[in-house]
Amino acid sequence: MRCVVTGGCGFIGSHVIDELKKNGHEVTNIDKKGKDAIVVDICDTKALSKVLKEIKADVVFHLAAVADAREALADPVKAVNINIGGTASVLEACREASVKRFIFASTCWVASAMGSGIVDENTPFSPVGGGHVYTTTKIAGELLCHDFNKLYGLSFTILRYGIPYGPGMWSGLVLRNFLDNAFSGKPLVIFGDGSASRRFLYIEDLARAHVLALQEVAENQTYNLEGMRSVTIKELAELVSKLLGGVEIQYKEEPTRRGEFKYFRQIISSNKAHIELNWEPRIDLEEGVRRTIEWYKKEVVKSEKRKG
Repeated sequence: MRCVVTGGCGFIGSHVIDELKKNGHEVTNIDKKGKDAIVVDICDTKALSKVLKEIKADVVFHLAAVADAREALADPVKAVNINIGGTASVLEACREASVKRFIFASTCWVASAMGSGIVDENTPFSPVGGGHVYTTTKIAGELLCHDFNKLYGLSFTILRYGIPYGPGMWSGLVLRNFLDNAFSGKPLVIFGDGSASRRFLYIEDLARAHVLALQEVAENQTYNLEGMRSVTIKELAELVSKLLGGVEIQYKEEPTRRGEFKYFRQIISSNKAHIELNWEPRIDLEEGVRRTIEWYKKEVVKSEKRKG
C-alpha cells in the first residue's frame, strides 16, 4: 500500500514508518520539519491535498499533534488549533484526494472522560469531559473521524495509544526524564507520591499495531492498545535505579502536571485488538527498559560526548 505518515519524524512516527517499510509498504513522511520528510503544515489543507493526490496515497496515518500534555496546558489555543483544526484539515485533504483509509492516533487518556470499571471502545464519553485540554482535543479528533465517515464516506481506524516508551523517546516522557537525570548524576524525580500508574507500551509493540490496523476488519473501528500491566511510577523508578546500579529517587510536587490521566478504578480493555487484529504486547517492562537504556547509552550519551 502507499502509506503516508504525518509527524513521521517524531518518536512514534519514525517507528511506525520503519514497521510499515519492513512489511513491504511504500511510505511517505509528512512533517513540518526534519530529514527525509515532505515539509507541509498539516493545517494547510490545499498543500496537503496536493501532495496526497500526487503520490496517490491509499492510507494516511495521522500522528502529527501537540503530544506533550504540559505544552497543551501551557498553550491551549495552539493545542486546539493543531490537534483539532489540523485533524480536520488532514481529514479534508484525504477526502479531496480520495484516500481509502484515515488512521488516527488517539490516546488512552480519553478514558478520563469515561466512568470507572472496565472500559472498552464502546464506553461512552461523559459530557463533563476528561479534565484536560489534550484529552479534549483527542476526543474531538475521534468524533471528527466518525463525522467524515458518515458525511463523506471516508473510512477510518482509531488507535488509542497506551503510554509509549522505548528508543527515540523525547524528553518530557517519564522514562526519558529518569534517564536524563541518571546519566547527568542527578536523582530520579517522581512527581507526587509515585502511586500513579501507567500501562507502559514498548514502542515496537505499538508500531506493529499500525500494520495490523491495515486489515479490512479494522475499517471504521476503534482499538485500545495498552501495555501488559499497570505499573506505578515508583515501580518504574525503582527498576531504572536497579538497572543503573542504585540511583537515588526523590519525590516532588509539580503543578504543570495537573489534570493528567491517572488510572483510577479503571481497567482499559485491549481485548478487541487481540481478538480482531491478533495484537498483543510482546515486550515486558524490564526488557523494554533494558533496550531503552542501551539505546540511550549508544545514541544520547555518545552524542553528548561528541558535542562536548
